[in-house]
Amino acid sequence: MKKQTTEENPSAAEGKQLRNKATICATVSPWLKRKLEALVDEGDDFASVSDIVSLACHEFLIRHFPDEASEKPTAAEKNTKSK
Repeated sequence: MKKQTTEENPSAAEGKQLRNKATICATVSPWLKRKLEALVDEGDDFASVSDIVSLACHEFLIRHFPDEASEKPTAAEKNTKSK
């Protein structure tokens, strides 16, 4: 079942906090799964495999579609502009 955002279900904002992220499923090789889990276990860089996958997708889109990457400001850009 797809997780709803508070925009899709405003009444849910009153109760339980909903995630503002979409859920996707992907199949990877056992080797890649072990490598990703090792990165999470080894240090403080990533809290979860999901963090790594999200970053990898973002980097892929920036590399292959650089013109579209400027459509949505990054969190760092938002923080810089607000100061």
